Amino acid sequence: MIGFILASLLGCGSVGQEPFDAALSALRTGDSTNAASSFTEALEQGAQDPAVYHGLGNSLYRLGKTGPAMAAWRRGLALAPRNGDIAANMDLARKGLKDRLEPPTTHRGVFFWQSALSPLESGVFAAAAIALGLWIMVLGRVQTLRRRGPLSSAVRWTAVVSGLLGLLVALSTVDALNQRRGAVIVAPGVEVRSALGPSGVSLFVLHEGAEVSVSDATDTHKLISLVDGRKGWVTSRALLSTDPSAPFVVAQ
Repeated sequence: MIGFILASLLGCGSVGQEPFDAALSALRTGDSTNAASSFTEALEQGAQDPAVYHGLGNSLYRLGKTGPAMAAWRRGLALAPRNGDIAANMDLARKGLKDRLEPPTTHRGVFFWQSALSPLESGVFAAAAIALGLWIMVLGRVQTLRRRGPLSSAVRWTAVVSGLLGLLVALSTVDALNQRRGAVIVAPGVEVRSALGPSGVSLFVLHEGAEVSVSDATDTHKLISLVDGRKGWVTSRALLSTDPSAPFVVAQ
């Protein structure tokens, strides 16, 4: 809660600031319905910010909408992986879910630093490291053309290491962005079927709040998978994306 207060003091930037402030006022008075509506309005105005998703998740959870709350918090964590308050809220909510599932990973294990860095942060680092390596190479070429002698081996190695490190972090950034193809079940219960159409059989049932990965989609259904290897098709209406840039639409 302290972290949310600090984030609230910082605000969400000029975009969507008015509905964000209105949402905070509603939360302070215990009006979770208007708070959720105002936070959603801030998102519609372009304020895809961790503080907005944090507050939206809190509001929805108080309204008993656990699935949408989990989706909002997942989006907030995607933007701010070090936000301990959002992580604590999700851990608490998971304890009350009917399906005790391991949540999908947000990055490959080899890219361990993505557990502490958002894709924006790692992307900026990657760009800076690659740029540094390129500028050192350009400087070396200029010195050679001006017959001032080549760069020292230490400087050349710095360029190589910087460039390779930047490429590695760039790969981890792309991987983290790909992992955003997840979703949360927002329906009270939904059948997961082996195939679309009459040939598909019911495999198992998932309940509100279950976190899944999405690997394929049609206009009306999505192919979801769980960490334990189970997968199948569900109706798109039962899912809410965990991608922070996707529209946040909660069925009434």
